[in-house]
Amino acid sequence: MNAPDQPDIDLTRRQEPLSLTDIGQAFGLSSRGAVYRWHKPPGQSAMDGRPPATRPALHAVAEALGTPLDPALAASARPRFPVGVVLALGKALGYLDADGRIVEELRGKGRGRWLPAAPTIDPATRNRRVYTNHLAAALGIGNEAIERSLTRGTLTAPDGTDELDRNFWWAPTANAILTDHARRRNEEPDTTKFF
Repeated sequence: MNAPDQPDIDLTRRQEPLSLTDIGQAFGLSSRGAVYRWHKPPGQSAMDGRPPATRPALHAVAEALGTPLDPALAASARPRFPVGVVLALGKALGYLDADGRIVEELRGKGRGRWLPAAPTIDPATRNRRVYTNHLAAALGIGNEAIERSLTRGTLTAPDGTDELDRNFWWAPTANAILTDHARRRNEEPDTTKFF
């Protein structure tokens, strides 16, 4: 998708709606598969007849932003999405930084439920979302320790899940976790690690 001679799409300057291929190129993805799933969930037959658990990410972000989408868009073979929706989704998922530029560490990132390199921005509230890897790094532990603590109930439950069903904490909650952790160790909280 992103051939070496094909320049990245600069979403901060773009005004016309983007196709799924354009979105993948703007996010530095190597295929269109993920972008297609953000537009249209798997068919019910692929999910044993159950409806999808969540709305497709592009549609959920448009709704969160209050951006109306054409009802025919869901059935369209060549959908195009407003730049504002694409920018907000890229920031929410961690493909784009706060300025709308591609996060270089993720260029060509493969499949899987990877975690964002930096806290992301919620499209509806514009608040910062902190993920397991960020909290683990600030606490000086591994991601697995966070997961074990959540399972045992010894860590504050996540505030929610994002468009890809990844757990996150709002920045104030994450900062409270860091403060509580330091106090249990009889230390002063290191505010330089705050989000």
